[in-house]
Amino acid sequence: MAKKRIYYTEFRRHLDSEELKTFYLFTGAEVFLKEEGVRAIVDKALPAPERSMNLETLYADTDVSGREASDRALTLPFCAARRVILVRQADKWRQADVNALLAYARNPSLSTVVILVSQEERLKQSHWKALAESAYHVECYPLFDNQIPGWIERRVGDHGKRITREAMHMLMERVGHSLSDLDNEVNKLVNYTGAKPVLEAGDILAAAGHIRQNSIHDLNLALGRADLTAAMGLVDQVITEGMRPIQILGAVAWHFRNLYALRSRLDAGEKLEEILGNMKNPQARRETQSQANTYSRPAFSKIFEELLKLDERLKTGKGHWQLYMQLAVLKICRQYAAPRAEFV
Repeated sequence: MAKKRIYYTEFRRHLDSEELKTFYLFTGAEVFLKEEGVRAIVDKALPAPERSMNLETLYADTDVSGREASDRALTLPFCAARRVILVRQADKWRQADVNALLAYARNPSLSTVVILVSQEERLKQSHWKALAESAYHVECYPLFDNQIPGWIERRVGDHGKRITREAMHMLMERVGHSLSDLDNEVNKLVNYTGAKPVLEAGDILAAAGHIRQNSIHDLNLALGRADLTAAMGLVDQVITEGMRPIQILGAVAWHFRNLYALRSRLDAGEKLEEILGNMKNPQARRETQSQANTYSRPAFSKIFEELLKLDERLKTGKGHWQLYMQLAVLKICRQYAAPRAEFV
């Protein structure tokens, strides 16, 4: 096996055209690239139907020793051309484990692909350096700014689509340079555009508005129903999708003001049919009444106090706003919601 120390971008550039190596070692600070590289090797080595019997994912030290990993790598594939042994947290192995793998790497099985993934940025000990020299060593460090457009083009291409230069730069401006965040946005765009072959700037604007509008609507529904599990997940989602805290807080406050107004009118004796006369959808009317009945008028006062605290923390920049938002959601859904039978 040709020994090589290579940066991630070069590794991906040659992966499709080169033969698979028998022994890979992934190191470096960019976790997303390491995971992407592992997936690319597995995809090339094993068709999906062959993975259940020929892909083993192990954790160093807790699952398997270096000697055991070597022995497993010598096992023949089952009804397939190759086996893949993936060992995560390989940096936790002791010197004896590494030496066992070093002996294997010098005379590897030609029908097995061994992949070691290290959580450490650099493996400094001499035994690790020796193993790295015997492996196809892929170093995964954060991409430079001028490398990210090419990465986006390739990621979009993995979905069978293309992206215009204008759309690519708009995506970077809106999302930043985090590969994980960019990957999430690419996946959303691909799903949103369906069969459209080219992603354009207008698609990014339309998808962002559609996704965020739906997500904040779902968050308000979950809060109105006092559905804690759904609300917690949706708080994370709207933040991940790029909504600013002030937008989230404003939308939630607006929703509760509307529910409070409805609750007050119902308590004053007005009939629901009169209040919601312009709401033609019977399902929407039932949902609105149900949400108004989730909270008493005193509970609404406490909810508005919580939202006011969030607003003050947001303006002063004190603490972790997302955590405070989650705590407010917890209080709203668990402390302030009333039993369903309390109101009519």
